[in-house]
Amino acid sequence: NIIFAFPVSAHELWIQVDKEDSELKVEVLWGHIRDFLDNADHNDYQLFVRFPQGKVEELPLEGVGVQARAYLTPGEEGQYVFWAERVPSTFTPGGGVPTLSVQQAKTVFQVGEGPGTAETPAGMLLEIVPDTDLQAFSTGTFAGQVFLQDKAAAGANISAYGPGGETITAQTGQDGSFSISLDNPGLWLVKANVTSDEEGTLGQVQYEAVSRTATLVFASQGPQGSFGAGNPSGGSSSNSTGVLFIVFISGLLLGAAGAFFLKKPASR
Repeated sequence: NIIFAFPVSAHELWIQVDKEDSELKVEVLWGHIRDFLDNADHNDYQLFVRFPQGKVEELPLEGVGVQARAYLTPGEEGQYVFWAERVPSTFTPGGGVPTLSVQQAKTVFQVGEGPGTAETPAGMLLEIVPDTDLQAFSTGTFAGQVFLQDKAAAGANISAYGPGGETITAQTGQDGSFSISLDNPGLWLVKANVTSDEEGTLGQVQYEAVSRTATLVFASQGPQGSFGAGNPSGGSSSNSTGVLFIVFISGLLLGAAGAFFLKKPASR
């Protein structure tokens, strides 16, 4: 199969984690990262967690409005790695090649002073693995590797969305590595996209390519940004909660308007 860079879908999957009293609230979100959430069925997702000592569990999800949510009571200190998968769907970018969309997301949440494990792959189909220590990172060069089916993904499209609305792009090298300069502290979403020539059928749609996308959300040291996970020290983020509420209401209103006036195209 030929692997090549491909313009990423407008829709993205990402994970937000906030601490509420003794629990972690984990939300799986689908839509435009800085604008609104799209309608989604929580049954379309699977959510997993890797505990600081390496144990992996699947977390049950419930539907809350247009998003999916789970709760976890952390029993040990260290980094909790969460990742989610969305059922594949099809779309046709710009009226071009029918494409199968495979979306995954990951985030890391620090509880207390325990060990960091973010540099260890979680075993996702497409995965961004940071080489940079997320516990210590503030601003500067952020480095990582992208793996596709446990092999280095060369030529993957990298996009990073920052707390100030900036967008940074790059591509991975032959060993799947990349580095980008993140000069604004806060919450970042880094996205990798790889598309290959693959034919198949999903439902009644015959596709000719497969677009695989993975996101990594993390909070660098500094003030909270406008989207993403809770802060690394385990505190909650009133800023991100307020923005999420606005995003939630926008998604509901847009979804309702679409139901009255438009025949909504298949979700990507």
